[in-house]
Amino acid sequence: MAAGDRGRRRGVSPRYAAIVRYQAVVFDFFGTLTVASAPERRVAAITAVAEAIGAPPEEFRRVWWETWSDRCVGAMGDFSTALADVAGRLGVPATAEQLAAAAELRRSGERSFRNLRRDAVSTLRTLREWDVDIALISDCTDELPDEWDTLEVAPYIRVPVFSYTARLKKPDPRIFALACEGLGVEPAGCLFVGDGGSDELAGATAAGMTAVRILDEGTVHHRFEPVNWTGPEIKSLSEVLDLVSRP
Repeated sequence: MAAGDRGRRRGVSPRYAAIVRYQAVVFDFFGTLTVASAPERRVAAITAVAEAIGAPPEEFRRVWWETWSDRCVGAMGDFSTALADVAGRLGVPATAEQLAAAAELRRSGERSFRNLRRDAVSTLRTLREWDVDIALISDCTDELPDEWDTLEVAPYIRVPVFSYTARLKKPDPRIFALACEGLGVEPAGCLFVGDGGSDELAGATAAGMTAVRILDEGTVHHRFEPVNWTGPEIKSLSEVLDLVSRP
């Protein structure tokens, strides 16, 4: 984002105002812009990290997931620092070499979970062609913001908000407010699209946005926890265009 661009009210140009009903769309990232990954893949990835530092996998996974709320808001530092912290809690004397190897495994694993839905880029491109602004809110650790600019979707998303750098996570209303502030639009002018993790759909609704859940593709169900949502649902990102365009 260019310096000074954040918070500048752009809005929909008069050329497209008659065909769109929202000023902006706010997307979740994992499971929304990306293809859902089965829980088994997540378990395998974190097990590989545990084995790299010589930690018992089951105990490591338990503590790793218990600390998610702290890790995703940066309270435990970057991955290497958080990993050393968890190893210490488990009494595992991980060496610097082991921690470095585990960090590389982690980054490689995280990249494998960023495969985009096939209609992600085309949907974002069309929204921008319509002058509909775009933001992102993602609960994540340091890997995503560190490598954000390398992703194909990054140029289309003017306001990316990451829990790790914002020090807030969904469904805290302040993280939705950050996206709106960055876009320069009111919540009522935003459509939020997410798969439902972190209670984000209820959070977006409470923040004043219109929320819609996007379902997992095919038979993969990647959420560890159930999603409590009785509102509107879509099956593909291209359906966002139908929701944004006026009838």
